[in-house]
Amino acid sequence: MADDTLLASVTVPGRIESVRPAASLLVSMARHLKVPAAERSLFEVALVEALSNAIKHNVRDDAAPLQCDFELAGHTLIIRVLDEGARAPIALTVPSGTAPWSNLTADAWESIPESGYGLYVMREVFPEITTVTRDGRHGIELKLTF
Repeated sequence: MADDTLLASVTVPGRIESVRPAASLLVSMARHLKVPAAERSLFEVALVEALSNAIKHNVRDDAAPLQCDFELAGHTLIIRVLDEGARAPIALTVPSGTAPWSNLTADAWESIPESGYGLYVMREVFPEITTVTRDGRHGIELKLTF
């Protein structure tokens, strides 16, 4: 790790009500460190999606906590969401292109699916999304260079 790298790790309770406070903390850190994307409201939405997905989609025996790493090195921000309760890495297919419903108008809001847009939202803010395994924990890594 380079001398100019900042790394913070936060343990987030594995409950859905912990998602918003954790995302708010990450946004505050990014804004304090002058990450331009953190000024967009979509930045927080992307983090909420990443944290929510870790809680909703991984197999859990109980409310195992999430580990959330915030790493800033120069002009590269990496946020990792690792699930201590996950048994194996998830298969992740990051969609390419625009969301299939992106051309819908406000009048056709009923046609927008209730779910399935999280990866599109995350990719809008974090162009590089990969799965990652660290210390026996599995999760997602969001990377943004500015």
